[in-house]
Amino acid sequence: MRTAGRTVAAVGLCVLMATAGCAGGGAAGTGTVRARTVSAPRPGTTPVSVVFLEAHENVPEAPYYPLEGLAGCAFTDDGTLVICDEKRGAVHGLDSGNRRWYEFDVPSARPYRPIDVLADGFKILVLDRGNAAVFRFELGGAFRDRVLDVRNADPAVHTDPAGFAMDRDGRMVVADLGEQNLLLLDAFLEPVMRLGEAGRFEDQFNDPAGLVFLADGSLVAVDRGNRRLALYGRLGFFESLVGGGPPDTNPFAAPRGVARDRFDNLFVADSGNGLVHVFDRRQRLLFSAGAEVAVAGIPESPVGVAVSEGGLLAVTDRARSAVLVYRIVYE
Repeated sequence: MRTAGRTVAAVGLCVLMATAGCAGGGAAGTGTVRARTVSAPRPGTTPVSVVFLEAHENVPEAPYYPLEGLAGCAFTDDGTLVICDEKRGAVHGLDSGNRRWYEFDVPSARPYRPIDVLADGFKILVLDRGNAAVFRFELGGAFRDRVLDVRNADPAVHTDPAGFAMDRDGRMVVADLGEQNLLLLDAFLEPVMRLGEAGRFEDQFNDPAGLVFLADGSLVAVDRGNRRLALYGRLGFFESLVGGGPPDTNPFAAPRGVARDRFDNLFVADSGNGLVHVFDRRQRLLFSAGAEVAVAGIPESPVGVAVSEGGLLAVTDRARSAVLVYRIVYE
C-alpha cells in the first residue's frame, strides 16, 4: 500500500549519444539523485539520445530500502513507475502525482519471486517466478487475485517463467526457461501454441528473457544466451533475428529486458556490457547508451527497461541496486 517517501534534488546532467560523451555527477540524498531541469524534447519519432534525470539509489533513508535483486519494471498510463525486487520478494511503485514510493501487498503464495510487471489498464500484473503465476493488483498496490497459473496452462511440461508481455487484445506470451521457448496464450489465457525450441539456429532459444508486443501485434523476444532478438509475426510465425553474430558485429553481450515506445522503437537492457541499446521501428541500431553517462546515471548491469507515454526511460540496474530514469530525446 502507499507510504510516504522523500526526495532530495542534486546536480548532474548527461546526454547519452552513440558518438558523444559527457561528464557530471550527483549527490546522494534520501535515495534519489536528480539532474538539473532540462528543456522539453523536440518533437519527432526517432530517438537520438537520452538525458539522465535521476537515480533512485539503494540507501537506508529510501522508503524502498533495501533493494536486493531488481528485476522487471513498467510504467502505468499515468506515469507511475512500478519495479520488481525478485530476491526480496517485493514490488514498489513511485506515484507520478505526489512522487512518493509505496509498497505493494505481498500475496500469501510462497516463495514469492516477482520478476516482471506490466500495466493492464487500471490494474497491475506481476509475474511470480516462485509460483509460476501471474498476480493482479490495484494501481495503489492492493492485491486482487491470481489470474494465471502458468504451469496449469500447459501441465504436460514444467514451465519456468522468465518474462511476459500482453498485447492490446489481451493475448499474453510467457518466456519459458524450462522448455526454452515461448508460451502464447489467447485473450482468455488459454494456451494457443509454443514458439521456438532449444538451440542456436533460427526459431530457437537459449534462455529466453524479456518480451514485448509491437503495435501491430507482432512479438519481439530477447534470446539472452544466443545474444540476439527474435521477431515473430502476429500469428506466431518466426520472421527474423537481430544480433547473434560474432562479437565484433553483435551489439549484444547478455540482453535481458526489452520495451518499446509509442513509435515502436525498441530499448534493450544488456547486462553483459552495461548498455541500453536503442533500435528504430525497423530494428536498426540507433545508439547504445552507457559509459558516456555522468557518474550518477551510468548503468552497470541493467536488467529491466520501461518506457512511459511521456517519453521517460526507466532502467533497473541489479549491480547498482538502483533505478535510473532518463528522458528520451526524439528528432
